[in-house]
Amino acid sequence: MKRLFCAVKVTPNQAIRDTMEVFRRELDGEKISWVSPDNLHLTLKFFGDTPGHMQKKIVPALQNSAGECSGFSFRMESCGTFGNPRMPRVLWFGIKDADDLDYLYQTVNRQLEPLGYKPDKATFVPHLTIGRIKHLSDTGPLRELLASYENTEFGTTEVNAFYLIQSILRPQGPEYKFLNEFTL
Repeated sequence: MKRLFCAVKVTPNQAIRDTMEVFRRELDGEKISWVSPDNLHLTLKFFGDTPGHMQKKIVPALQNSAGECSGFSFRMESCGTFGNPRMPRVLWFGIKDADDLDYLYQTVNRQLEPLGYKPDKATFVPHLTIGRIKHLSDTGPLRELLASYENTEFGTTEVNAFYLIQSILRPQGPEYKFLNEFTL
């Protein structure tokens, strides 16, 4: 079994890299699992542990999804968190102008549903996770950082493909192996 998900790969520009470094430096000492800039992605569907026979069915469904969508772009803007403001769990960059991204997400889910993969119940909120917060001793520095980047634009990303990715969990963080590319 392989731990699989499909996602849009995001290559970080210098503004993203610099901002991630500021967050790491300013929140040093807090219990946060930081995402490597090289692992930034926008998840379309998480499959989890997947037997080989299901992977063989997933690939054609994702190919069909790619065939229904054209390339597009989206803007990255501001930072935020998910979870209770007093105990946030996820730190992210926001995504704007995401209508085409939402269409791709809906198309992927529609193609996968006959295979038994139900659409997520939560509303799709496109974002780039940059850190998973285990514990903060003080939320003040995080709130200040978020306020300082509230209206910051981080650039535009062109999307011409998405990927089926295997996540191999390692003590130093996940390793991603790109299994299939689906060109839009």
